[in-house]
Amino acid sequence: MLIPVVFPIWNLVKLLATPSTTPAIFGGGLLGYVMYDVTHYYVHHGQPANDVVQSLKKYHLNHHFRIQDMGFGITSSLWDKVFGTLPPSKTA
Repeated sequence: MLIPVVFPIWNLVKLLATPSTTPAIFGGGLLGYVMYDVTHYYVHHGQPANDVVQSLKKYHLNHHFRIQDMGFGITSSLWDKVFGTLPPSKTA
């Protein structure tokens, strides 16, 4: 099931990288995706005790339940700032 997705990505990395760096680049990309996915899951289902993670959770859930077409960042608002999708601050 996973092979049809992974094989084309492996071949693309193999085409663009040297034979000795292909496994490292592919493995790094795979690890990065897994860490992103774990963070996304925790933001949805975890009960963060630390302020930084609580802020990430609030930011991301704002994307799902308040302004769906903005605030796409999971671990940072950096790319929302770059692409102009940063949601407006909620004022009290």
